[in-house]
Amino acid sequence: MNSRHRLNIILNLIISSLILIFGVSSIIVSAYVKAPENFLFEFRYMTVNGTVFTSIIALMILIVSIIEAKSGKYSIADRLYYFRLSSAVTESIIAVVIAMSFFPAVPDSPNILSYDSFNMHVIIPILSIISFLLNRSPRETMHPLLRLNCAWLITIYAAIVISLILTGTMPQDKIPYSFLDFRTRSIWYIIYFGLFIYSFTYVLSFIFTNLNRRMSSFWNPNDKKPVSSN
Repeated sequence: MNSRHRLNIILNLIISSLILIFGVSSIIVSAYVKAPENFLFEFRYMTVNGTVFTSIIALMILIVSIIEAKSGKYSIADRLYYFRLSSAVTESIIAVVIAMSFFPAVPDSPNILSYDSFNMHVIIPILSIISFLLNRSPRETMHPLLRLNCAWLITIYAAIVISLILTGTMPQDKIPYSFLDFRTRSIWYIIYFGLFIYSFTYVLSFIFTNLNRRMSSFWNPNDKKPVSSN
């Protein structure tokens, strides 16, 4: 293992540890300290779910990095790569949506300066993007459809929340974001937001994967990775 590989492992260990610390502490503050009687209701927010997801990915990266450091073997895993991509894009969308919530037409403004909110909307998204960009790319090129791997969490979250709203399981006063309120927003308004989020998700995936591929050459300047489609 050369010095660049060791540096990459050290960076992974540091960034993943920071994400875990900020993520776990923010979830505890947001979902337990602030609202212990409504603990589960806090998980209706994409922000909280995204933080949980990103923290799990950070733990996976931390474990892999420790194994690499002890074994001296340097590996690149496709599945972990896509998990990291999904985490970076999801956290970016969370930051964008929360920024949009400050517009007068979207009345969902949170207290962004509180400990948990600032971590989940600013610090963790930044760390997630850095973590992905500094990751080693497992491929020289990527099929356009593979970039849709970035939308796993967003799609699962949207499917669950929309189902709960449409079936009446989630009360109107508990709907996490106003653009998901089918009773007060037109269907075209909701479709517009959905198309915007997915389009922006794909654009972010395209930008991140291309930047990552360019930066990956620093870690493996002599490697030519085969094109993969799995």
